[in-house]
Amino acid sequence: MKQALWMTVILIIIGWVIFFPRHDDIPIVDSAHVKIPYYDVEVRGEVAIPSKVRLFEPITIHDLIIMCGGLTEDADLSRINLSEVITSNRQITIDTIHQDEVNPQLMVNINQASFKELLSIPGITETRAASIIIYREAHGSFKHIDELILVKNIGPATLEKIKPYIKIG
Repeated sequence: MKQALWMTVILIIIGWVIFFPRHDDIPIVDSAHVKIPYYDVEVRGEVAIPSKVRLFEPITIHDLIIMCGGLTEDADLSRINLSEVITSNRQITIDTIHQDEVNPQLMVNINQASFKELLSIPGITETRAASIIIYREAHGSFKHIDELILVKNIGPATLEKIKPYIKIG
């Protein structure tokens, strides 16, 4: 009797394995090794909430401005293409309509300016003024304003900031 009972249990187990095999169809994904592409965009100027935004998909400048709370009353959109799609890291600056016009008489000739005159340019520190004079003495006069990028301590942002205040020749 015990043998018949054991034989039945063994046959049930063998039958269960044959007729109902175990299938693991759930794929295992190691999320630690999946890199999601993204890009960072900084919005400055005349927006309600100037901020840095991390984007995971392309978005238009218009939608980005909405994400930053919209525009202020003083926003100037004449240089902004609101339908442009952002697909890479960048910085967007919304200008104000009340920007001070640069007086041409206040422009400084970068090839002839003294240390004191260079310091009168907004954005030029003592270090930058000294670097401009050292570069000018070592390499001669500047042929174009964009050559200032070669001067130590002057990067693209500084160059864009001082361009309205300088001239060549």
